[in-house]
Parts: sequence; C-alpha cells; structure tokens
Amino acid sequence: MSAVDDAWQRALAAEHRAVFGYGVLGPHLNQPSDVQLAHASQAAHELLRDQTEAELTAAAQLPTPPLADYPDLYPVAGASAAQQLAISLEQDAAAAWRFLYAATVDAGAASSALRATAQAALTASAVRATRWRMAAGLATATVAFPGV
Repeated sequence: MSAVDDAWQRALAAEHRAVFGYGVLGPHLNQPSDVQLAHASQAAHELLRDQTEAELTAAAQLPTPPLADYPDLYPVAGASAAQQLAISLEQDAAAAWRFLYAATVDAGAASSALRATAQAALTASAVRATRWRMAAGLATATVAFPGV
C-alpha cells in the first residue's frame, strides 16, 4: 500500500470515528444550538465518509470498515464533556485529512483531485472545531495550524 493509500484509509477511519462519536455525544447536549450543530456535523461526516468510501472503491481500494466500538470516546459526562469530545473529533479528523494532503504533495499531478478533497475536508473540520470551541465558550476559538 502506498503512503497516499494509507493516508486515505486513515482519513476514512477518522470519518468513521467522527460519525460514531457524534452519536455518543449527542444525547448529552442540552442547548438547542448545540444539538443543531451536532446534527449538522454528524451529517457532514456521514457524507464525507460515504464519498470517501465510494472514491476508494472507484480506485480499486477496499475501504477500511468502521470499528464495532470506539471505547476511547466514553464516558461523556454532561454537555461540557460532549462539547470537548466534538472538538476532539474535529481536530482528529482535521489531522487525518492534513496527513492525506501532505502525502499527496509528493505523489504528483495524479493526486491533485485527492489533494483538493483533503484540503476541503481539513478546512471543514477546522471550521466545525471553531464552532464547537465558540459553543463551549473557550477563550481561543481558532488554532493557528488546524490538523497539526
């Protein structure tokens, strides 16, 4: 497996984890705006997961399946912990997509479309992480280098 293929599969795995994680944290949110953000975030990750699986399949790759459980996401003890988990999920997804972006840089022109996908996914996760930091009332809502 090439470095690009490995990074691509890791990005898919991060999307599987994010989708599962939003299911874990959602019931602990108590503000309607947080619930709405969680629904939108989960939907975005589901869409990206599905697109990534389809693209991997089209590239003759066997997509990484989701794990049956992600025990590191437990326990979630209240709304504040749920917000922190959402931030963590977005940071982890951003890191996976940044890694794929970096892997495609050396892969040449053939990977330019995949590089664009990775950049868009990294940006989307960074924006969602910022929204979650704002919802959590953190003093610093943004980070200088998302995914690092």
